[in-house]
Amino acid sequence: MSELDETQAIDQVIDRLAERFPSLERGHIADVVDEEHGKLDGGRVRDFVPVLVEKAAKKLLKKEAKESVVVVEQLEALGPLPDRALPDGDPDLDPMEVERASREGHRGPLLGDLLGGTSANER
Repeated sequence: MSELDETQAIDQVIDRLAERFPSLERGHIADVVDEEHGKLDGGRVRDFVPVLVEKAAKKLLKKEAKESVVVVEQLEALGPLPDRALPDGDPDLDPMEVERASREGHRGPLLGDLLGGTSANER
């Protein structure tokens, strides 16, 4: 396999993995593929390098994709937020959590009892 063919095959690997893992950024996928490709640079037989790179990168990306699904499921399990405004300028609040909480009416461990509601333990 020529160097040009291998480069094109690696680009196709990135394309396939980007389609398979749409929740992960394409740049990150390319970084993972490049890292795995770099591990095989010393090999003399190059015909199977793209296949080996794709297999190794897919294994890593599957793990990352599963971890991101777990985080989303945990966030969805949070309880409702009271309809009150959040304090402005609090540096301890995660802006994404605040936005999601206000949109979905949830509260979670990052927000604590900042909104003046009572927790289940206080009732």
